[in-house]
Amino acid sequence: MNVTRIAVLGVALVAGVGAFFMMMNGNKNAPSQIAQPIQEKTARVLVADRSFQRGERLTADAVKWVDWPEKALSEAYITEASGGDPAELEKAVARTAIIAGEPIIEAKIVRAGSSGLLAAVLEPGMRAVTMRITPETGVSGFVLPGDRVDVYYSESNDANRTTTEIIFEDVRVLAINTVYTENPEAPVIEGANATVELSPEDAEYFINTRASRGQMSFALRSVFANDDGEAKERRDQGIKVIRYGRS
Repeated sequence: MNVTRIAVLGVALVAGVGAFFMMMNGNKNAPSQIAQPIQEKTARVLVADRSFQRGERLTADAVKWVDWPEKALSEAYITEASGGDPAELEKAVARTAIIAGEPIIEAKIVRAGSSGLLAAVLEPGMRAVTMRITPETGVSGFVLPGDRVDVYYSESNDANRTTTEIIFEDVRVLAINTVYTENPEAPVIEGANATVELSPEDAEYFINTRASRGQMSFALRSVFANDDGEAKERRDQGIKVIRYGRS
């Protein structure tokens, strides 16, 4: 092998080794490329902070704003951008069950003061019936919406005799006058009318036979004890006749 060929091979070898080291040093100094996550666009949506049963009343502190993906946004959602205000939901009623974290939509609530609010409070299949009462027959105004009562019917005849019987047991009071919600600042409501929840059969019986005559009285039931057995036993004893305030 002649000297010229050896020299050419030597130069090529040195150049190759130099290029290799330059490439290695360049890779060490180059900053590592980290894939940045794509920032998904979101909107502030009003959701339930806890679960609500059908007919349960909402409060402003029981809802909250959360970031919601815009691609999953529905026109039915209440958003901060659209001017939604949690305070406007105060005393609204859940038309259906609402799960914690679920967006609040108008189709699932009835706002306070809206028509249909009483219908949202009614249990499925039940009816709302209004009865005339007085402060005396309404437990001095201490019967409030949400309480449960027994309903007594009293009627006087021409012989100055008064008969009293229990006609409904353990019925739920929906409203006193037009007040349909509990108000801690007004523990007493002296009403002239009480709206209660009855089955269709009981509602028909009351309207046909008791609504236009006699006097209705309420007996407030305890929230702690179930005294159905005692009430049924009293009812089985039949009608109690009261003459001049004595039995």
